[in-house]
Amino acid sequence: MLQPDSLHTITESVKVLPDTMARLDSLARLDSLAKADSLHVVDSLRAVALIPRGFVGVPHPSLPQNESWVFIVLFILFFLLVLAVSQSSGFISETIKTFFQVKERSSIFSKATVNDFQFRFFLNIFSLGVLSLYVYLILFKPGDHFVFREYCIFYALTALFLFLKSILFNFLGYVFLTPVSLKMAKESYFNVISFLGIVLYPLLIMQIYIHNNAYIIQSVSLAMCIIACILVIIKLFQIFSHKTVASFYILLYLCTLEFLPLLGLFQVYNLILLSV
Repeated sequence: MLQPDSLHTITESVKVLPDTMARLDSLARLDSLAKADSLHVVDSLRAVALIPRGFVGVPHPSLPQNESWVFIVLFILFFLLVLAVSQSSGFISETIKTFFQVKERSSIFSKATVNDFQFRFFLNIFSLGVLSLYVYLILFKPGDHFVFREYCIFYALTALFLFLKSILFNFLGYVFLTPVSLKMAKESYFNVISFLGIVLYPLLIMQIYIHNNAYIIQSVSLAMCIIACILVIIKLFQIFSHKTVASFYILLYLCTLEFLPLLGLFQVYNLILLSV
């Protein structure tokens, strides 16, 4: 039988039980609120982390002076020029002295020596690189991308153009010229192309990296190209001067090997820029 003290203890426990349950409920609510606040803080931190800090940068336009590959190409071209000159340093002065002579040279450079071949090989690669980059720079429009792949295409097209021109040169020379005159004409033409590349190289560097006198530099470069064409025409008159129909030969050469092929080549250049 329950004692009065036991009944009193049970009664007190029953009275305390609701208060304990209330406290537990309050703690559960506080825990839920704390978790909700924690989640809210985490979401707030994530939102803050996603907000960009600082200023939004403006991307640099794709210009020749901003492209690292342009500097590398110019450095490689300079190395090729130094390598070519080191192989046959006297060839340049000898060619300049005998350029306006009609008779075939009888010096040591008239023979195809190993140094002569290496000099022409490296100088032709150098001139092709300079002329291709110069044409690409002229046809480039601000807002487009100045990329290495297009320059390689320009280089390949220029090399193919000169190769086909050499074949056509041989064909016309076989029909209308003697072997000696044909050799002189080809050597003179490619010498002019090589020296044009040498002259345009420093102008090309200034045109890319110096913008204060860009118009003057472009005018000088264009003048050098015109002078090269005039030198080729003068050499043609010297070679064909003994012919009775010299004007016909010169006109035939200019139309078949100069004007029309150059116009076609520039059209191909423009098509490449539009398609890429």
